[in-house]
Amino acid sequence: MYNQYQQQQMMQQQQQMMQQQRMLQEQQRQQKLLQYFNFVDKDKSGTIEKEELALALKQGGMVFSYETCGLLVKLFDSEKKNGVNITEFYQLYNFVVNMRNSFLQVDQDKSGTIDANELAVALKYSGYNFPNNVILMLINKFGKNNQIKIDDWISLCTFLQHSRAVFMIYDNDRDGKVSLDFNAFLSISALLK
Repeated sequence: MYNQYQQQQMMQQQQQMMQQQRMLQEQQRQQKLLQYFNFVDKDKSGTIEKEELALALKQGGMVFSYETCGLLVKLFDSEKKNGVNITEFYQLYNFVVNMRNSFLQVDQDKSGTIDANELAVALKYSGYNFPNNVILMLINKFGKNNQIKIDDWISLCTFLQHSRAVFMIYDNDRDGKVSLDFNAFLSISALLK
């Protein structure tokens, strides 16, 4: 009985130590992200634009085009000021890391690109179940030579996140379907641009 109590105490202590270690790692990661943010925020405005975001992500070992960074800023810029603040940057960075990890997970041959089959798997992991014709349309829109690179993947994921958010505005009963007249269609098109 006493041994069982000691084991429970040891397990609780180990869990507490592991939790403290995770918290410390998260604090260190946020401190590093704050350093990246402050390093690229040259004008000390408290926001970074797409060019500065590209540099901040590069500091973290991730290289993306200005176009992709612009899409990311648009997705995470809740105040619509063409830049992200530090809180939005944390969220954006977590999104990019998660999407990068999902890309690396499905890039079976480690070629740095994913094909249509791998794209379908990656999209399923991300909660999307598209038919083949949509997969092919997405690969043609975002990729080159029927391949998606990491930068293309981040652009595609950003587009899908933004599209889902806009769609939800019109999906009042949350059944995954909307009826649109031409005016609503134009409104959606404008929101996606």
